[in-house]
Amino acid sequence: MHQKFTHCYAARSLMGIFCLLLPCIYSVAQKSTQPGRNVTLTSSRIALGDVFNVIEKQTGILLFFGDLNTNQTVGVKFVATPVEEALGEMLPPIGLTYEYVKGNKDKIFIKSIMPTKKDTVMMTSISGVVTDEKGEPLPGASVRVKGTNVGTATERNGSFTLRRNSEKDVLQISFMGFTMEEVAVGGRANVKVRLKQEDNSLRVVTAYGTTEQKALTGAVTVVKGEQIQSLPNRSFDKSLQGLVPGLMVTGGTGQPGGGMSNFVLRGIATAADPQNGSTVRNPLIVIDGIPVSQDPLQLTVRSSATPISNPLSQLNPSDIESISVLKDASAISLYGSRASNGVLLVTTKKGKSGKTTVSFRHQTDISTPLMGKTKVLNQQEYLGLLRDTYLASGYTEEMYLGDLHSKFPYKVPSAGDTLFYDADNWKNNLYKKAATTLSNEISISGGNENSNFYINLEYTKQNGVARATGYDRKSLRINFENRLSDWIKMGILSSFSYGKQDYSSTGHDATNIALVDLMSPLNPARLDNGSYILNYKWGTVISPTLQANPVAAAEYNLNRNTSYTGLGKVYAEIKLLPFCSFTSSLGTNFILTEAKEKTDPRLISDDGYDVGIGSVAERDIRRASFIFNNILRVTRSLGEKNNFNILLGQEVQMLNEKSLLVKVTGLKLPYYDQISSPGTKLQSFNGATARENLLSYFGQINYDYDNKYLLSASVRRDGSSRFGSDRKFGDYWSVGAGWVLTKESFLSDQKWIDFLKIRGSVGAAGNASAINYSTKYDRINLVDISDGLAIYPTTQPGNPDVQWEQTLSTDIGLEAQLFRNKLSLNVDAYKRNTSDLIYLINLPFNSGYYSVLSNIGKMQNRGIEITVSGNIIQNKNFIWRANATWSTNQNKLVRADVSESVLKTDQLANEEGRNFNSFYLPIWEGANQEDGKPMWRDGNGKATDDYSSAPRTFVGKPQPDAFGAITNTFTHKNIELSLMLYYQYGFQIYNNAFRSLNSDGENPFVNQSVDALNRWEKQGDKASNPRRYLNNIDGGTRHSTRYLFDGDFLRVKNIRLSYRLMGEQLERVNISMLTFFLQADNLLIITKYPGQDPDNVSTVGTVNFPYPNQRNFSLGVNMKL
Repeated sequence: MHQKFTHCYAARSLMGIFCLLLPCIYSVAQKSTQPGRNVTLTSSRIALGDVFNVIEKQTGILLFFGDLNTNQTVGVKFVATPVEEALGEMLPPIGLTYEYVKGNKDKIFIKSIMPTKKDTVMMTSISGVVTDEKGEPLPGASVRVKGTNVGTATERNGSFTLRRNSEKDVLQISFMGFTMEEVAVGGRANVKVRLKQEDNSLRVVTAYGTTEQKALTGAVTVVKGEQIQSLPNRSFDKSLQGLVPGLMVTGGTGQPGGGMSNFVLRGIATAADPQNGSTVRNPLIVIDGIPVSQDPLQLTVRSSATPISNPLSQLNPSDIESISVLKDASAISLYGSRASNGVLLVTTKKGKSGKTTVSFRHQTDISTPLMGKTKVLNQQEYLGLLRDTYLASGYTEEMYLGDLHSKFPYKVPSAGDTLFYDADNWKNNLYKKAATTLSNEISISGGNENSNFYINLEYTKQNGVARATGYDRKSLRINFENRLSDWIKMGILSSFSYGKQDYSSTGHDATNIALVDLMSPLNPARLDNGSYILNYKWGTVISPTLQANPVAAAEYNLNRNTSYTGLGKVYAEIKLLPFCSFTSSLGTNFILTEAKEKTDPRLISDDGYDVGIGSVAERDIRRASFIFNNILRVTRSLGEKNNFNILLGQEVQMLNEKSLLVKVTGLKLPYYDQISSPGTKLQSFNGATARENLLSYFGQINYDYDNKYLLSASVRRDGSSRFGSDRKFGDYWSVGAGWVLTKESFLSDQKWIDFLKIRGSVGAAGNASAINYSTKYDRINLVDISDGLAIYPTTQPGNPDVQWEQTLSTDIGLEAQLFRNKLSLNVDAYKRNTSDLIYLINLPFNSGYYSVLSNIGKMQNRGIEITVSGNIIQNKNFIWRANATWSTNQNKLVRADVSESVLKTDQLANEEGRNFNSFYLPIWEGANQEDGKPMWRDGNGKATDDYSSAPRTFVGKPQPDAFGAITNTFTHKNIELSLMLYYQYGFQIYNNAFRSLNSDGENPFVNQSVDALNRWEKQGDKASNPRRYLNNIDGGTRHSTRYLFDGDFLRVKNIRLSYRLMGEQLERVNISMLTFFLQADNLLIITKYPGQDPDNVSTVGTVNFPYPNQRNFSLGVNMKL
């Protein structure tokens, strides 16, 4: 549906904006790439004649230098440097000058400086030494006379000698990573210069702007784009695991293009239910100033809603310049009511001044499924277990064989219909040994002093490890900025993407992913002639049913999601005064998506329809948000030491969403997949419309005294249409302070301390992500068709008294750089108290409603984050860098304003003083040695076979005690090797899948895990599993700690080897950089968990036949022209 409209809308939007920008971009490219004017060359020691040759080749200008000594060596570092500037910098220190003659063919004449006698008398020299703040020499530092072309570079010991003309000369000394100094010569013949390092002055992206790292009073971690670019993930959220202390990322699922990661920053700060793919616990994600939706599309026509897409996969990770993770109150408070879970600020790339750069990138990934330790029975093991189960149920051998051949009638024809087919490995029929992903992209960027641009075009084709699954993405990014005059600049940041995802339903026993584990090895996937057996007998002995062949279902059925996504922002910045600017921007994020599921009429469906009755379901979603903000910035200094930064802002955000779901049944023709297919009948039809408005006012002031004492304060007021008239507005604030101790005199002589800062903050933020509709009105499904009649079922009553969740956060942090910046240490300790928790409370059946939203209590999170990094070895040929993170979080429900029964489910419960969403289960005691019945622990600590007398108790939690990563990077000349380990410990996983794979005979015709063989068979047996008989009603598979496991693991997350080529050989073919790399991802997992992957679980720590994660091997190349 609406496919034609969707294609036209997206295509017109894309072409319109591209055509609008093309003339501007072409103009900038022309200006930044004038032929024969720029030089790129870097060498610490190169012959002068070789430099001249490179200049001629790169510029096309003829150089004449007569009988000059061209064998003398010089050191040069030119990056897209104008030729006149390059010569002006290189020639004077060696006593040469030049004359530029323009014409049809430009010429440059190199000649010696021949001073007159008068000049020689006036000209003297000045010598000196350049060091860092600790007195260590800085070889290669640039020393120039201000306003002239006279300059030189320091020697190995930091010394220099330079000719000067007068006592009024001013020297400019600069060195990469240090602040440039200007020194007046006066009458001196010798000077000593100490340069200050800039390592702590790097600017990081923060709320509505950028801030110098050293001036931050908040806790912010920055991830550079190159850290995640080559990882084999289609969305950046999966790549953040282990890179940010305090941010716990779980893999979600390995579904191609889908599988929204579950990531929690500094613990759970909301009571909202995260089941079925909801992202209510995730931080707010802002891309180029635009908040984006993370909620995955769900097609809810099945008995279990299945998240089938990840909106973040529409952003190409290669377009990311940096990701700033805002953690504490001082950093997040400007985002007010949406920030209590933290904030991720994603900044995309822009062009840079200089020569236009063209880059090409290719990467091939080879993926294999991570099946874990779960093993199912082979044919002989299954036959033996099934026979024993029949005999234990009172069947004779003859009765068993008769029923066996009745339930499993498929025999090898050539054997006289007496032999079963050889055991089929059902997993090998559905899963591939390896699947490939190909990614190609080309980018062009550049600019000049007034404009810059960045364009990137990318195509990715990912084949899933399960058959009939995969993901295709095409994306285009265009970023452009132009300074129209000294007082105004304008820009556009835009991206467009198209995605097509073929997915597999997951989450319950009737999906293809589950069935390949559960299918009996007596059932072949195909017959001798290669044709499928389409449906098999399934269920109990008494009431057998049919189940579709999962391999045939993967081929014949259709599960596809197609989406078009756009993200765009236009902005203008006006410089009102030298210290004051005003910025206005308008942004939008739209998603047009269509999901389709078809059940082939030849197959039994998993929603109850017989063979011959196929179905088609389609869901269309149109989601668009608009954000408009105005920001006034004032940067002012009073005197030399009092510095102020003031920000005032206003923002309006609007969200509109429409969805339509249609399902038809009675599909007769297997090759049709449209809802208008012949013979179909409307089975269900419903839709929804959602609108939301958010109005905000905010302000912030930052003050520092001599970059030593830091203060910040911010406030924001939000008004939301989600709440009732008395609850619309919420107020949020923060106060932060910092003290740079290395600025104090009592630490000035401590040479081993390069930088030391302590900081702290307190403030309030909010959350309303649990509410995706207005709380003022009853919630209904707009239209539902039942037996041809339209009904309007009300599911939730309105509750206008619901208010924002409020989180009060305090944080204390320390930042240090030690031993000449060889060692860095960051430590944070925090406490977060969340009140007015929003919770969906189930209502009694006789109320006429399902549930209602209410504020129920208070929650607390406390934790510590530590990051240690350092250069262990650093010399000319070898560098060893190491980084380690460790994070811990303690969560508890402080107060609950409802009865305990409301906060308990089959597996989880919430009790005051305990971790939120703790596992709450009866304790499993194994099998009774006398009769083999299942046993649980009763209230007196003794074993009982009465499940009802076994009390539930708190036995674990899904959140780990601690997690972190250890990364080592080794560099030898142009070769780099990195290794990353990731770990979690102190948490548990409840494996629902094992209830089916070890069912004690409840369903005897499904396959079992090899653990089922360890069962009670006779009196006195000590077995982990109880007795087994047909249609077992002992209840051993009811929820208990039988299926609860420790999830601790250590993962070799990533190993990467790269080789980088640069230099004259590449320059001869106009290539400035060429890098090859090999890497392995998820190479090894060390764990006692018996399931697939302890990282492939839901946010509440349960798992039920997920799409497997993968081990990936990658080969790639990056080339820059």
